[in-house]
Amino acid sequence: MVSIPYLDKADLGPLADAAASWKALPGKYEALQREFEQRVINHLKGHWEGDAAEAAFATMAKARTEYENAATEAGRIGKLLQDAHSEFGNCQKQLRALLDEARNDKFHVSEDGRIEDVDPRWDSPTASASPGFATERKEKLDSLVSRLERILEQATAADEAASAALERDANGDSQSFNTSVYTSLDAAEIDQATRLAQKGENMTDAELDKLNRILHANSKDSDFTTGFYDKLGPKKTLDFYANLTAQAGDEPDSKRFKEVQELQKNLGYSLATATEPDNKPHLSDKWNEELRAQGAQKFTVSDNTGYPYQPYGYQVLGGILRYGEYDSHFLTPIAQHAVSLEAKNPDMWIENSPRGSLNEDVTSNPSGKGGDGFDPMTGILEGLGHSPEAAEDFFTGDVVAYNENGTVDPNGTVKVDYGDGEKDVSSYLDYFTDSERDWLPDTASRDLEESAKATQHGPDALGHALEAATSGVAYDYEGTDLPKHSEGQAQLVNDIVEKFGGEGGGELINGKDGAPLEPMRDSLGHIAATYMGDIQRGVSGDDDLPVHGASANLGRATTQAFLAEVGQDPDAYQAITASQQAYTAGLVDQAVNGQSNSEVPVSDRVASAVHPGATVAGIMSEARADAVWDTKRADDEEFNSNAQDAGKWVGRGAGLVTGAIRVPVVGDVAGWMVEDVTDSVLESIKQDSTPEAKDEAGRDYSNGQAEAVRSAREAARLGGERSNYNEPTIRGLEDAAGREAQQSHSAGAKAEDARHG
Repeated sequence: MVSIPYLDKADLGPLADAAASWKALPGKYEALQREFEQRVINHLKGHWEGDAAEAAFATMAKARTEYENAATEAGRIGKLLQDAHSEFGNCQKQLRALLDEARNDKFHVSEDGRIEDVDPRWDSPTASASPGFATERKEKLDSLVSRLERILEQATAADEAASAALERDANGDSQSFNTSVYTSLDAAEIDQATRLAQKGENMTDAELDKLNRILHANSKDSDFTTGFYDKLGPKKTLDFYANLTAQAGDEPDSKRFKEVQELQKNLGYSLATATEPDNKPHLSDKWNEELRAQGAQKFTVSDNTGYPYQPYGYQVLGGILRYGEYDSHFLTPIAQHAVSLEAKNPDMWIENSPRGSLNEDVTSNPSGKGGDGFDPMTGILEGLGHSPEAAEDFFTGDVVAYNENGTVDPNGTVKVDYGDGEKDVSSYLDYFTDSERDWLPDTASRDLEESAKATQHGPDALGHALEAATSGVAYDYEGTDLPKHSEGQAQLVNDIVEKFGGEGGGELINGKDGAPLEPMRDSLGHIAATYMGDIQRGVSGDDDLPVHGASANLGRATTQAFLAEVGQDPDAYQAITASQQAYTAGLVDQAVNGQSNSEVPVSDRVASAVHPGATVAGIMSEARADAVWDTKRADDEEFNSNAQDAGKWVGRGAGLVTGAIRVPVVGDVAGWMVEDVTDSVLESIKQDSTPEAKDEAGRDYSNGQAEAVRSAREAARLGGERSNYNEPTIRGLEDAAGREAQQSHSAGAKAEDARHG
């Protein structure tokens, strides 16, 4: 690895001079060639005949060709050196900028690459304890470490590629000039990477490590990634990865297996870059079609006839697609094609999985996250979960029929038969949430308990894909800024709420005899938190509440039922509660501080602002009580754990309301909400249900009601203080907010209780 001091202090001047000198050589060779022709060849023509003359002219023709070849080789070397200088220069520039940035932000970068936070504020108990300080510093440190590692990797890859390119002798034993010299580092690295990949499982550990380093350093370079995948081809790409995975799977604790895990990531990120249409160059539609054509083809990964698994192309590709953000033009047809294949034979993947074999280490997903990869749908859905545009297009678009070879069947329809008659697939949401559809136990383990757990990976991935489809960001995005909701996204949320809040929907995620889609409850909660304006419109019927883009037009009954079912999941409860309190705080602040010609007293406007959120809080309290005491799906410890993660959802809830309404410029509204409301949310989430266990009359979940009242009063106080109201007025606003919160919370809880009869 190139070191920090070496790259920082490297004098690139001599390299630039060498590049300039080599670039000048072609002109000199061409001048020599012209002089040779004029002064030797042309001078002798017509004056010399016979066998000796013919032999001499043949030799002179070869000499003329050598002049041409020398000029070509010199020019190509000049371009290569110039490209190397440019690459090294960019890496050096990035390194120096990062070192300056680290220094200015109070981080110390050691020569060996270690980065230490030396901010003096850590020595101040007050400063270091301020909200968000530790998180902010950690995020900054992680960013510096990641970027530094990438800069050094790119410099190292460039150094190795330049060295290999200059040492390469494409002529073999020939003594003539080499006209096949690389003209760029990308060309050299593409050749290196494809040569290694073509070795497949025969690569040594050192060669596999080298391939990983080349791919990782160039994963965002479209010239390299496109050239690599284009030269390797779709079939060879899947074949070499499938064989490496099968080989490494025999030793899951080995260094080689860890290298294959890295290869899985590097292939995914590189493929995402190579298939992005906005990149120039990018892989062609023909390449994409050839890849889909391999989806239903089996790959031989072992000559041993007893080996339990010869995967389909999509079972191999699913592991790669788990990494990277893919363009819809590439990923959506793959998802559509896979559904067409599965609909024709619902047992396609399970029939071709190694379940029950003696080899429990077989895998198509070396990462170990989200199953063993025998169900390609899980990998495809995870890919959609990181690709919001593709996810939205897939779930909001029409169902498209495909032929087995991956081409569209323009006159076809997608039908599925689970044993009780064939039926049309009307939407991809309906297809994946059909209670008759079985999720593959995605494991090679023979243990029944492990097998049962392995059916959860697919529904979890489905939730991730729906999060991306409805939010416009990857499901694991940690930021708070969200794009406006599109008409398609809003309609999809409407469909989701109708699906899980309608008749039979609760059985899919909370069924007493097993709920096939229970693992996606957290994602459904995240979706609700991202659409808090629509949720509050739904439970209150107030269509004047601000929403973030297009409206989902949710119905009251289905919204209440949806919240009641989803809220039984601790993570979903946390996200919805955090977003609700932040959104409500924004409404209260607008009621107090917003520009309005209304003659309605401020206290009444505050009560109106509190009403929808308190109703949501009541439903959520009842849902939590159901989970803890009725269904016993969770306990207080689970609801209270990871409460600190609520900050993200507070930020998003604040953004949903402040981004949709006009507020006076009195400080950063979203900023103070994130800081103050987060503390309030943490208090709300951390509750103890013990009193309710002793008294069935406590079904209204008094702890939750008390917290709803407290958070409403707190929001009113903060709004009043921002307007510089006097203390009696602020207390009046608090009382109005508290009364409404108590009443609306009770109404929400009772409405949910009544649903159970």
